[in-house]
Amino acid sequence: MSRAEWTVRHLPEMVAGLRHALRAHLIHTLRPDGLAAATAVDDSGRPTGLHLHDVSRDGIPYVGIELAGGLGALMHGSRVVAFGGTAVASRRRLAEEDATDTRTGLDEALIGHWSSAPYDYGAMEASEVELRADGTGWSLLANPGGEWVARLTWRCPSPGVLELRPEDGQPSRHRYLVTTAPVTSATFEEPVEFCHQYAKSG
Repeated sequence: MSRAEWTVRHLPEMVAGLRHALRAHLIHTLRPDGLAAATAVDDSGRPTGLHLHDVSRDGIPYVGIELAGGLGALMHGSRVVAFGGTAVASRRRLAEEDATDTRTGLDEALIGHWSSAPYDYGAMEASEVELRADGTGWSLLANPGGEWVARLTWRCPSPGVLELRPEDGQPSRHRYLVTTAPVTSATFEEPVEFCHQYAKSG
């Protein structure tokens, strides 16, 4: 299958994967209310251009997606490698760095987007965490009072321990276990954004 054919076939899942990062970006920068955030995601989430990079990892190519509103993302499958301005989509160097990165100090099983929603069982709040392969990420807490996003950096100082450092706070450490059945999930002894269990969704 050619790179172009692969991209066409998997574009819907890539766009779905980057919507989490887009929503978090809009909440963090614009701080809209819930309805405005949903509208902004719909308005900005339309792809306006694609960059098919001649770089791959584990047989999956890197694809840059330009979005409305001057935004862009670099994707590896449904995983967000980088998100920012339109130029991010065209930066082959980011793809090359991610493709050859040894993930030193990180647990590759944690890389991706995680949501507490499958385990909330009617709770009044939910959390999301996105941990990227470059050691950056964000967390989101949503409840009836609103939604809050914190940008962060992360690392694994020892096996089974996740350290999160918010951009404006002190680092916290969380012991965890990742399991893959029936779905890939992470269970934390110390809560992350008030939740102990997350399912992987990207």
